[in-house]
Amino acid sequence: MQDTQRRAWFRRTGWKKFWLRLGLLAILLMLSLMGWIHWRLRGSLPQLTGEISASGIATEVDIERDADGIPTIKAKSRTDAAYALGFLHAQDRFFQMDLTRRLTGGKLSELFGELAVGTDERYRKHRFVSLAEDVVNATPENYRAVLDAYTLGVNHGLLQLGGQPYEYLLLGQDPIEWQATDCILVMLSMMCDLQPMDGTPELSLGVLHERVPEAVFRFLVPTGSEWDAALDASLYEPPALPAAETWSLREVQTAENSAATYKPPALDPWSPFGSQRGLDGDFRVGSNSFAVGSARSKAGAAMLASDMHLGLRLPATWYRAVIDAPTIRGVPRVLVGVTLPGTPLLIEGSNGEVAWGFTNSYGDFGDIIELKAAPGLPDHYLTPDGPEQLTRYSEAVSFPGGTREIEYFWSKWGPVVAEREGRRFVHHWVGDDQQAFDLRGIELESTTTVEETLQIANESGMPHVNIVAVDTAGSIGWTVCGRVPRRPTAAPIIPVDWSTADMHWQGYLPPSEYPRLVNPEDGILWTANNRIMGDDYLKRIGNGGYDRGARARQIRDRLQAQASFNEQDLLDIQLDDEALFLQRWQALLLETASQQAAPVSKEFVEQVTHWEGRASITSVGYRLTHEFRQQVINRIFGFQVAGREGLGKSIVKQGAFAKHTGIQEYVPIAYEDASWVLITQRPTHWLAPEYSDWEDLLAEAATSTERELTLEQPLASATWGQRNLVHVNHPLSRGVPLVASWLNMPPTQLPGDNNMPRVQGPTEGASQRLVVSPGYEQRGIYHQPGGPSGHPYSPFYRTGFQDWCEGRPSPLLPGPPQQKLTLKPVK
Repeated sequence: MQDTQRRAWFRRTGWKKFWLRLGLLAILLMLSLMGWIHWRLRGSLPQLTGEISASGIATEVDIERDADGIPTIKAKSRTDAAYALGFLHAQDRFFQMDLTRRLTGGKLSELFGELAVGTDERYRKHRFVSLAEDVVNATPENYRAVLDAYTLGVNHGLLQLGGQPYEYLLLGQDPIEWQATDCILVMLSMMCDLQPMDGTPELSLGVLHERVPEAVFRFLVPTGSEWDAALDASLYEPPALPAAETWSLREVQTAENSAATYKPPALDPWSPFGSQRGLDGDFRVGSNSFAVGSARSKAGAAMLASDMHLGLRLPATWYRAVIDAPTIRGVPRVLVGVTLPGTPLLIEGSNGEVAWGFTNSYGDFGDIIELKAAPGLPDHYLTPDGPEQLTRYSEAVSFPGGTREIEYFWSKWGPVVAEREGRRFVHHWVGDDQQAFDLRGIELESTTTVEETLQIANESGMPHVNIVAVDTAGSIGWTVCGRVPRRPTAAPIIPVDWSTADMHWQGYLPPSEYPRLVNPEDGILWTANNRIMGDDYLKRIGNGGYDRGARARQIRDRLQAQASFNEQDLLDIQLDDEALFLQRWQALLLETASQQAAPVSKEFVEQVTHWEGRASITSVGYRLTHEFRQQVINRIFGFQVAGREGLGKSIVKQGAFAKHTGIQEYVPIAYEDASWVLITQRPTHWLAPEYSDWEDLLAEAATSTERELTLEQPLASATWGQRNLVHVNHPLSRGVPLVASWLNMPPTQLPGDNNMPRVQGPTEGASQRLVVSPGYEQRGIYHQPGGPSGHPYSPFYRTGFQDWCEGRPSPLLPGPPQQKLTLKPVK
């Protein structure tokens, strides 16, 4: 009986104690694991105070940080400053640097597995690793010393961390030390982002050119835009609308002529910068730079404003720093601005005498060449010197768990980037040439005048960007950076034949032949990815896909409308979200909504009528107008929304233009200009056959706009802020969603859109904002959507984000130092 009672007691209490103890043990194990992970993560935070011995410097270097973590480097030589900058970059941003070099070098798969093989293949065919080696080997001794010092600093900074950067812990990988060639790979990554490294615009325009008559092609791909705001005031007469006897969209071709053709690659999810366009030709990113001379400044000093727009990610693209050290020429300077993790240079900012800023030039620095096959000789092509054989490369792309063999071909003019219907296309691109890259841009840190700055810019091997500069004498100036090819004719926009010598490049332009503008009479300059000049400029620089110019015009008009400016005035222009571009679309929508054919609600009309005229987060009318324009253009040019599976999930059907041409992907044509001509003139032969008249098309676009935005919500909730919900995320949050809230910024509704100075999209926007007058940096303004640290445990991970969101004029110069770290040379 006692045994039975004991067993019953154990059943009542023993198992409870057992499970309780097991649960407590599991909790202790979990807490221990969390504590270990916490300890490992904290171990990868950098040391901010004290002293560290460094064998790569000649004299002592101090690194001070303010309350936001912004570092100031105080060194006695440019090489020691480069070492300290490399040390900081590695301590705060090594994983970001590693991703960038791996992207360009075609080695992302080693970290992320087979998912990244396609991206690796795309980059490897350009042989950037070999190119980087050639660039480093050709680097002059004084520049190489800076490069080597930076590399030593990076590797010391990585080793000095108490543990490997946390990203590698999450991925179960180990970091690999930095090489001097990796700095060139980072420079190359920016070039690849700012330009189509595979020549996709010319490839798609080539398809269009083959499918439509010449007059139709010229109408869709004009030389200029009605929105142009060039610095030389040049304008181009828009081409005439082709008549019905030339081409008619009503005569839609049959399915066999509507097969998919060459498809340009989508936005690379691994790109650290993320530039792209939408199907309607709108920029998804766009940079601005503008300047006023001393006569237009309230303080009597020239001022620069620059906001480089890129994809938004964490950590932020740029690493803000102050470098108080002699320049490479031995001149003492205090450099203030932004650096790019992975490179030792001040990219943009002020050297105390000159300030400079950049925008992508969107010139044309590569040609697509259609290889002419040599009869009877496989893998041979014709050249002016006779047939030549393509060089075949075969490589193994390694990833955890396996390898995949890839194959690609090179011609004497560059890599084969596309094959279509037995035809091969090569991209002859400046970015594949060793001469396109050097460290001459470091000389900008020493310049004293605008003229000298522009000269250095013309002589430098770097991405092809507009540079706007101002100096302490009150001068302002503009030119284009990078190597510009000398072509025998205007830059072609469709594939060309190089089997004869007629179209071959003839080296690069000397600096004396670069376009420049210094101290214009009205004392203002502006660039916004638009066409800057005409005539010779277009022949030399070409058209690589200019923005239509609405942004540039709005900036120009703001500058012309005011007699003088201070720093806040220029920031106000950077933050300008007035919807001047959409005014005519709003009027068209109201006109359409008044017709009986468009049964939209009274509330719809009221919201559009009282739309605020800005891309504000509270405006429903702005969103309706924006969506209506998109609906109209999509109905004209081939991608029609047939319905939606909830908000943002479009079901598309192929439209008449796509069917007629057989092109199913984005083609860089003048969507806005062509659409407005068609809407204004309303020619029947350009109307898709499913519509009885243009009023029918517009009415369907209006009713579809309301229907889609009210599927899951009342119309009053469909604000622009709901649509423009900005996500600034860490790249690892996609693969490790459990830590997304820890890694990412909170989603934030922000004003702004395309075609206005404040370009803002859900994942794109101003990567920084800078307003500065050289010599008066204490009055300068700076914004960045994230702090210097790439570590979420750091108090400096999220600094600056709210100022960037709200447009508060935060100071350019760091505040008083809060921490000081000294690098001491090893004796």
